[in-house]
Amino acid sequence: MAAKPLLIFSTLIIIFTLESAFPHYRNREHRFEHAFPHVLTAIFNGIFTRLLLSGLTLQAIDWGGQHSLGFAHALPLPSYAKTAIIFVLFDIWMYFWHMANHRITFFWLFHRAHHADTEMDTTTALRFHPGELVLSTFIRMPVVIFLGMSFAELVLFETMLNISTLFHHSNMAVPEKWDRMLRTVMVTPNMHRVHHSIEMPETNSNFTSLLSVWDRLFRTFKAREDTRAITLGLPGFREKKWQRLAGFLFTPFVGLQG
Repeated sequence: MAAKPLLIFSTLIIIFTLESAFPHYRNREHRFEHAFPHVLTAIFNGIFTRLLLSGLTLQAIDWGGQHSLGFAHALPLPSYAKTAIIFVLFDIWMYFWHMANHRITFFWLFHRAHHADTEMDTTTALRFHPGELVLSTFIRMPVVIFLGMSFAELVLFETMLNISTLFHHSNMAVPEKWDRMLRTVMVTPNMHRVHHSIEMPETNSNFTSLLSVWDRLFRTFKAREDTRAITLGLPGFREKKWQRLAGFLFTPFVGLQG
């Protein structure tokens, strides 16, 4: 558990440095100013999760384990096979949860704070509203119990998810040939840039978080030949005030603008 923040922070620093050396979108100025509210949000979310949300999740998992509830408890398989199956099923759940954040208005009010970033880079992976974090935690509790997921498995999945998210939100210039090859298996920067497009048909695509297969399987995959031509962000939240910490936190509580 203690190694998770260190691993994520190290990944963030490495990718942030690579973005500076090999940027996809060039002429990005004030990168540290852009990163500042995202880092503050991540620190707050991390403390909030550690003090409250992790404890609630652990209690739910313990309760499920004590009553032998969950899909994994019924499988006569080795533990490593159970873990692999649980990971795949949980990744499918994450795909549908992400889709729900776009298609259910109340969820979108919070999730759009993430999409309002007009200069997406690896720090955008930290830009999730605390309200979305609370909703995600409580809604996934029955899913975790149903799967029979252990707390260690959940932490491992979240660590892999966080690293993947830092990568596919990045402004690294991954050659299109490599990106195309990688996205046959996992989410890549070019694939996720389409998801952060200002064009809503593109915003409502490419929902998967780890394994890219779900978008292809459920026909929500979209690609762009020239991702440098994509305008990032949301139509109603392009002003500077929405990029600052106060604007980001207030985003769910204004009228539907984007």
